[in-house]
Amino acid sequence: MRKEYLACEEVAAIGGVRITPIVRILVGYTEIKGVRTFYAGKQPVYLIISSGDGERAYSVTGREVSIQQVISDCPALAAGLEA
Repeated sequence: MRKEYLACEEVAAIGGVRITPIVRILVGYTEIKGVRTFYAGKQPVYLIISSGDGERAYSVTGREVSIQQVISDCPALAAGLEA
C-alpha cells in the first residue's frame, strides 16, 4: 500500500512577506514473507511567496509556475490563499 498527496506546511512570515511551502507526503508499507516495513517521507514541491505585490509560486527547481497549477495539484491550498 502507498499513499501520496500534497499538503501545505506552516507559513513563515518575514517582514511583509509570507512563505508557504508545499510538500509531497508519502506514506506506505510493504510486506515480504509476513514482515511489514513501514515508511514515510516529505519532499518539497512548491514555494508560494505572498507580499504586497501579490502571490507568486515557484517549483523546487526555481521555475515560476502559476498559482492555478499549484491549486490544481493541492486543492486544500485554495482556502489558505483566500485568508
